Amino acid sequence: MGKSGARENKQPPRLGLIGKRVVSYLHKSIYAKRRRNQALALLRSELGFSIESFYRREPHNHFAWLCDVHGSDKGEVRATGHPYPWPSHTYSDYISRLFSHCRSHVTKVFECGIGTNNPGLPNSMGPAGKPGASLRVWRDYFPNARIFGGDIDRDILFTEDRISTFHVDQTDPLSVGSMWSEIGGGVDLIVDDGLHQFEAGKTLFENSIAFLAKEGIYIIEDVQVTDLLRYHRFFSETEYFFDIVNLHRKGLSLEDNSLVVIRKTF
Repeated sequence: MGKSGARENKQPPRLGLIGKRVVSYLHKSIYAKRRRNQALALLRSELGFSIESFYRREPHNHFAWLCDVHGSDKGEVRATGHPYPWPSHTYSDYISRLFSHCRSHVTKVFECGIGTNNPGLPNSMGPAGKPGASLRVWRDYFPNARIFGGDIDRDILFTEDRISTFHVDQTDPLSVGSMWSEIGGGVDLIVDDGLHQFEAGKTLFENSIAFLAKEGIYIIEDVQVTDLLRYHRFFSETEYFFDIVNLHRKGLSLEDNSLVVIRKTF
């Protein structure tokens, strides 16, 4: 009570700019987590079948070691010293399970998304990023393969031993078709590490799948949980067999550490 006997009217403390940003971030994080949980629940409900696998990480994973050597975020052996600021993906664990027994048999690989370091372009790796890092990983992992890459950033295109790169806009069917007219078909592995948006991924797939060899594998990387359901519904309307692979990391939320994997059987 104040001196006058009237109840004091206490106002909540005002938030400064930093406080408002923190509150906004927390609200967005809570909303994003709710959306992810809803998407996963719908996915489980609609698909009905899943495989849950717990595993011990291979301490000398060759693919992960190559990621460290070349600066790719697809995996890691060491936990520090990377040219990117975010946690590494654990795709190296899954890719090793797919290909470690047949590395010498893969002869042709294509990846969309070379890794621009132009901060003005979507999905930039940042100024310290290393364009072509993943292409070099594929080249060294598959000793008998020719590696092809495509990117919208013309400034990072390059040619090296067993690596050729091309300009492509994965949202434009004509651009994708023009690129494939130069690369040709019979590709054993196609990897979409481009825009990480459903419509862009769908366009690239529809205009690239004809160039994948029979029994070839098509991998869409960095799929947001909220897009997994969209990919499920899209591929369920096709003849292709597909897996949605969520790779959980210790101490981290799922975020975009998910793959859509398609095997061409006809």
